[in-house]
Amino acid sequence: MDRRTFLSSFAAVCAVGPIAPARAAQDGLTTLSDGSFALPVNMLSSSAEPAQLRDALAAAGLSQTEHRNPLNVSVLTRGDEVVIFDCGAGANFMDGAGKLAANLAAAGIAPEKVKHVLFTHAHPDHLWGALDDFGTPAFPEATYHIAAAERDFWMSADVFSQMPEDRQAFAAGAQRNIKELTSVLKTFKPGAEIVSGVSAFDTRGHTPGHVSFEVKLGSDTMLVLGDALTHPVISFQHPDWRGGFDQEPDRAIATRRVLLDKLASEQTKIVGYHLPNGGMGRVEKSGSAYRFVPAA
Repeated sequence: MDRRTFLSSFAAVCAVGPIAPARAAQDGLTTLSDGSFALPVNMLSSSAEPAQLRDALAAAGLSQTEHRNPLNVSVLTRGDEVVIFDCGAGANFMDGAGKLAANLAAAGIAPEKVKHVLFTHAHPDHLWGALDDFGTPAFPEATYHIAAAERDFWMSADVFSQMPEDRQAFAAGAQRNIKELTSVLKTFKPGAEIVSGVSAFDTRGHTPGHVSFEVKLGSDTMLVLGDALTHPVISFQHPDWRGGFDQEPDRAIATRRVLLDKLASEQTKIVGYHLPNGGMGRVEKSGSAYRFVPAA
């Protein structure tokens, strides 16, 4: 698969958006930007009526035609050791993405400092940055970690038959990256502690093996969501709407319901890969639904 093939199948429906600013990395958990791109709003849900979707966005003061999608890579620093959660899109996904390497450099983090890369799932904007321009691991001293169910789904012989035609490139790219990472890739199951203080939390549905990560930070816990919740309005106010990119939409709905209730009741701090302002915040109950409260 080359860039031209992917652009013809997927990027034709996407427009390049502005690059979100990077947050400087420091001891603790923060986010760095891999850039951003824009989606037509009709791609946000496969079940909502167009008028419903427009009304929900308008009520929140958001564009009714275009959704700008930030790419927030979570970075956990502990002295000289760096753990990152997902690693961006790399150079072969979309113009406007693939900015992680530059933002890591700006934050003073050399690729060799990254010791672990933990994947929430294997969609292009989370996985494809794992390889550099030469097709070798972008973080040469790192061990890469992916849920066994996620690896097995993308590497299965029939994965292409389970993908719509315009996302065939997702599977081809996942297989290429996972294959090239074989010697440095470890698998795990939900519930496992991957590195000290970081455990996998089952949030499948967006993809069959999607996980989030519970990160212990002293007496606090933060949940790195990946794409378990992807939109600051739709995912929270309308969790029963089918997501436009959910591989198992009914399971994803069930996951969102349970997850939102848990996060609101426990007031757990969260970071979402596609949520605004670096993705950090928390969940509040709002009537019969929920709302995303960005971190101050």
